[in-house]
Amino acid sequence: MPRRTPVSSMTCLLLFAILLICSASVVSAEDSDFDISEGTIWSFDYLDGNTMESSGNQSASNGDFVNLIIPVYNSNVSSDNSSWKFSFGYAGQWYGGNSGILEGNQSLTEVKISFGPVSEGIILCKLEIDNSSEMEISEIIVGPNPVNFTSAGDANLVLIGQPAHVGDELTASILVHNQGKNINSVRLELSRNDGATIALGDMVSISPGSSREVSATFTALISGTQSIQWQILSSNGGIDVSLNGTYILDIQESQDIVVNIDRISWTLESGLELDISVSLSPGLNRSVVISLFMKSGNDYSLYQVINSDLNPGVRDLNFNLGHPDTSRFKISVSPNSWVSLYGDAEEITELSPPLISPSIKITNISPSSVSVGDTISINYILENNGNQRSSTGILRVVGIANDIVLSEISTPEIDSGSSFSGSIEISSWKYSQTTDINFIWTMNELTSSNQTSIFVDSGSSTTLKLPFNINAAIYGSLSGLAIVMSLLVIIRAVSQRTPSTETSWRKNKSSETRISRSNSVDEKIEVKCPGCNQRLNIPSNHNGSVKCPACTMLFNQSSINENKIDNSYDSIIDSKEDESSLESYSDNDLLPCPQCEQTLKVPLDKRPIRSRCPACRAEFVAKIG
Repeated sequence: MPRRTPVSSMTCLLLFAILLICSASVVSAEDSDFDISEGTIWSFDYLDGNTMESSGNQSASNGDFVNLIIPVYNSNVSSDNSSWKFSFGYAGQWYGGNSGILEGNQSLTEVKISFGPVSEGIILCKLEIDNSSEMEISEIIVGPNPVNFTSAGDANLVLIGQPAHVGDELTASILVHNQGKNINSVRLELSRNDGATIALGDMVSISPGSSREVSATFTALISGTQSIQWQILSSNGGIDVSLNGTYILDIQESQDIVVNIDRISWTLESGLELDISVSLSPGLNRSVVISLFMKSGNDYSLYQVINSDLNPGVRDLNFNLGHPDTSRFKISVSPNSWVSLYGDAEEITELSPPLISPSIKITNISPSSVSVGDTISINYILENNGNQRSSTGILRVVGIANDIVLSEISTPEIDSGSSFSGSIEISSWKYSQTTDINFIWTMNELTSSNQTSIFVDSGSSTTLKLPFNINAAIYGSLSGLAIVMSLLVIIRAVSQRTPSTETSWRKNKSSETRISRSNSVDEKIEVKCPGCNQRLNIPSNHNGSVKCPACTMLFNQSSINENKIDNSYDSIIDSKEDESSLESYSDNDLLPCPQCEQTLKVPLDKRPIRSRCPACRAEFVAKIG
């Protein structure tokens, strides 16, 4: 027992101290200088949930925001500062988080609180002062909204265009239903956490009982995870609290495009060919514009444009560009309605146009001097001094004067800096004079030429260049020659008849002379014309010039034999001298015709006498001298 007494004493003292503290605390709370005004005098202002402007209503509607002002009085301006806290209750639950300071030197403090949007029902508003029993509660009755726009089905926002990259255009949308009785319009607003508006969609009119899609479009500007606030707005309010919320969006870096020139080939046959590859980094399928530029002077000019759709990965493309007049090429790949990480992809390369520098060398002509009918062989060398392998072609030998193809052969491909030697033949040479010819080497649209001459043997040619077909001329000449010779025979036969003289004293003598002449004429010999080899029959006693009736060439036929001299004294046609200008002289029985120099026999004892040459039919006076 003695041991219980101290313990009991200590317990009693402890209990007494606790009672004193509690009593002091109650007295302090009860004796607080701050006094909360009654709930009936609290000031409520209801804001439309769409316009955030005061509705002017005496009660709140579904979707409204509330601005609340609560007066707090201080009976002792010398009191210490205190603090307050605010909370509201809805559907059996209390929600807090609002607090502030009551300054002890102020007789009146207005506690201002804003919250919302509120939902239909009863909301309790409670204000308390710390470390005191001071507390006041007021209630708000939230009625239904008169328009009452709600979500049609799923109340979640839908974002079209994902996965999203920086620079992509995104569209947010939601289905809104008008369950009210009046037609009205709504729009979708997107904003960041700091309140800055990202996008504000167009107003969409919705009839009562109908649902429509309400959307807003924006461009992703920053990579990373972003929180987007969204809400449906209406000029007349009436928006259900479900038509707002937060959307978490993950935005990736922009996709990148890379272009490479894999192969360049430029030949005369195929033109400029390019093989390129375009790479697109992982992400969405993208549309691009491929532009080809050719440098002319100091500037690039657009040569070709192609629109193409790319999948992530590598795309191979081939271009055939013909034969552009350029030495530098640029290809550019640009995004079409999207943003590339590093902008346009470009590639520039130098070009070497194909150059074939052909030349022809003629090394030998065999034979060096030809005759008609010969086969000519001409050795040549084809050279390619360019940077490109030549194509197959054709080598022609063409007459310059008449453009007639004399011979033609195919030529092979010749590598750059190489040559090809060969021989070409011209069979049955047809020209009797020196002829200029042209060697023409043709490859596609490229041509090279070289000229030379074919020299004709002078012994088998004539200096006359005939402007007609030689074969036709030969046949015509032979026909004409036959006709002419026939006429000459007829004329000569007629001309051999010597006219009779009218002088009586010479009649008998003339008869004798004709008989003698007839015997002489009957003796003929055959000779060849040295110009055309025409065979001619001339008197056996002829000594002097002979004129070929075929080619009109004059040549001498001489003889010292007496029997080859034309006894032409019977050609005397008149014993009288006349006024003829033609005369011939000699001191013997032989004298030449003054016209053709034919040697004639006119006896001296019969001179002077008028005579006629049997060869050329010229009349002259034979005299002694």
